[in-house]
Amino acid sequence: MGCGKSVRRQSCAEMDAKNIMFFSSATQSSRFFSNAALFIYSVVVFVGFTVFTSSSAQASSFSPANPSVNEGIGRHGVEQSHSAIFKRRDKISVAVAANFAKPLKSIAEQFTELTGIDVAVTVSSSGTLYAQIQHGASFDVFLSADRARPQALVDNNLVHESNIVDYAKGKLVFIHAGDLPYEESCKQGKEPYTADAKSQLSAKLIECLSLQLSKLLENPQIKIAIANPKLAPYGIAAQQTLQNLGLSQRVVPHRVMGKNVLQTLQFYTTGSVQGAFVANSLALDLPSNLPFDVARADSTKSADATTVIIPVSDTLYRPIIQSLVVNSKTAARFSPNLFDTTILVDEAMDKDERTASKPFNLSHADGVPSASLFVQYVLSQSVQHSLNDWGYESVNLFGAGQ
Repeated sequence: MGCGKSVRRQSCAEMDAKNIMFFSSATQSSRFFSNAALFIYSVVVFVGFTVFTSSSAQASSFSPANPSVNEGIGRHGVEQSHSAIFKRRDKISVAVAANFAKPLKSIAEQFTELTGIDVAVTVSSSGTLYAQIQHGASFDVFLSADRARPQALVDNNLVHESNIVDYAKGKLVFIHAGDLPYEESCKQGKEPYTADAKSQLSAKLIECLSLQLSKLLENPQIKIAIANPKLAPYGIAAQQTLQNLGLSQRVVPHRVMGKNVLQTLQFYTTGSVQGAFVANSLALDLPSNLPFDVARADSTKSADATTVIIPVSDTLYRPIIQSLVVNSKTAARFSPNLFDTTILVDEAMDKDERTASKPFNLSHADGVPSASLFVQYVLSQSVQHSLNDWGYESVNLFGAGQ
């Protein structure tokens, strides 16, 4: 009813005033929670446990080592979203090993933009997340830094046996700050194609790493960080590397352990340690505002200390095959991958039939659980091809079900 009559003018004015007060209060509350979220994020990262939620309208605090990667996935998502008839109003919870937090943040945001499905992401060590799932944590998808923990969930009859799939292969690097001699041939670069060249490079990297570690360990004040092998697969890889180099006992007095590779890197970036074994993906984008003068390994040397990045030969540790699992006793639907389906360009061309990528349409995903749809996106060709720029190798170049 209108407010034209005088008998109701006062009550309508009161209602308008209340509405204004409510809007103002809601706006202030929104700002408060936004600031509080930023504070909580800073504290949580420090202790090695992070939670964030994807949103197509949310500004990302993570960025890829190569900006073009994010733009490429972004274009893929935006173009395909135009063809979607509707967007699914849903939310899934994803747990991810700390080393893969950066790329997953970008992947989750693009997935949300494409499908409308929000992704709440929890970041911690693989061991911690596995223990939480064992005790009933309701994560929809768990992206581990190894294959053992997802398999253990199957072995313990907690998830369906077909719900496991590999999604990336990780790489280990050693970083240290100092002015030790460092040969050009030891710098991180593109891997050679021939078997002989790879073998020669591997031998050279082993020599470089052994030399640098031995010189660092001569100083009793030097500290070297690794992720806890009981919790983090990258910690296991670091431990295997030191054992194969014959340096495991010498490192013990110098060793500092992080809960995961993010905390291990943080020990280095804050100056608490002078060297660290971390995931290659984390070393690609080291910040410049460190407590000592840091430069990338490929930058011009100066009298100041620089950060040296030494790729660890994969002959020194078992392959880091990272697997994910849909946390359900019902079989997930990975195939066919709806993000990689193809159609005939011209059905009338019998002798020269050509195919092209079919734009993703969410209406075709009726009946596919949101968790399965998210995994399909992680395994899609566009995402898998981008992994190299994040510091990983693809283990599923053709996408699930292709």
